[in-house]
Amino acid sequence: MKTQLVNTAQEFDFSYLNNDDIDSPLYCIGYFYTKQVYIEELRQDIHNWVKTACSLSNDQFGDPDQFPLIHQHCTKLLEIAYLLQHDDIDLRIDKDHPIYRLNNDCFGWHIENTQTLSCPDLYYRNLLGDEINDVKTFFEDLFEFNTLDQWYKILGLLFIHSKQETSFTQQEEYGYMIIEIQEYLEKALESISVVYETQALPYLNKYYPELFD
Repeated sequence: MKTQLVNTAQEFDFSYLNNDDIDSPLYCIGYFYTKQVYIEELRQDIHNWVKTACSLSNDQFGDPDQFPLIHQHCTKLLEIAYLLQHDDIDLRIDKDHPIYRLNNDCFGWHIENTQTLSCPDLYYRNLLGDEINDVKTFFEDLFEFNTLDQWYKILGLLFIHSKQETSFTQQEEYGYMIIEIQEYLEKALESISVVYETQALPYLNKYYPELFD
């Protein structure tokens, strides 16, 4: 077991989050989205990685040299989600925030009822309105679908199959879940980005403006 549910987030034992990340999750999220990833590039990287892991041949999609980093990024996203789920931080969005959704419709309905769409609103194409307005709603669903330890195993299997001529879909325990797995990974990417836009970005602007230099 890599994690244990305990009384304080500071006592969690993660694979990639260090003590500084755990003590200051908003800085961790801010640095991740400001310096390390661009949401749409990582979204495409995840698609290519999963597609390669599900291939029955030696076909490679995307850059296979980046697969270890993609695995690490996905693991870190899930660990951040787990950390925030068990933290007392209030992640509900104010109703006057630009990305607040007035209803729980999917993105397609949201487009039809919105005159002008811009970033970051365009980034949230998989999360429902309620999941954007309070990402802990999604975190609860994410870890009901699979525990964090199960997610560790899934990501490890995806990495193994992305390096071999075997398909993740043939894996007995999790292979049949691949469509849901990719959707949850993409929604995890979006959900932590919501926290970045609504909480981490203002935090960085106030306390660490030098990150934007």
